[in-house]
Amino acid sequence: MTKPTHIRQINGFIRGALMDDLRSYPQEIQFVLNRMNGSSFWAWSLWRAPEGADLLDSIPTSSEYIQCAGTADALAVEVRYLDPDGTAHQYAVGKPGTVSTSEPTETIHYDDGRHSVTVHPNEVFTADEAAVVFYTYFLTDKISQPYTLRELDLTRPPESEDAD
Repeated sequence: MTKPTHIRQINGFIRGALMDDLRSYPQEIQFVLNRMNGSSFWAWSLWRAPEGADLLDSIPTSSEYIQCAGTADALAVEVRYLDPDGTAHQYAVGKPGTVSTSEPTETIHYDDGRHSVTVHPNEVFTADEAAVVFYTYFLTDKISQPYTLRELDLTRPPESEDAD
């Protein structure tokens, strides 16, 4: 077992250190992603802990991370990076191949169908495919070639006012 360097989060709120005590890191990532069922386990995030953090003492959050939602058969993968000025950018990760310029058409449901995300066909991953992306991120803090990134517009439209 090596000293943990990354934090993992389940369903947006259960955080802990990613450990390699039962399986190697790539095997653990693949094992976890293959357990996603869209119901009791529907989202998983990963980020690097700050240098020198004692993960037995506290589990810090991060503004940069990789995350996925869905089921082991159909996952949407996203990554979030910060510019040097602190501006956040979030991207849908896609597999290599044809990149669509039309609107996304594939809907991935999660949290017992209470939520969904719509992505392009090349942005739907199986757990095994996503594990490769996550492990590369674990090693480098980046999404590498040949994967594609499509920036997401996370701004919310203004609330409409009720007419009297």
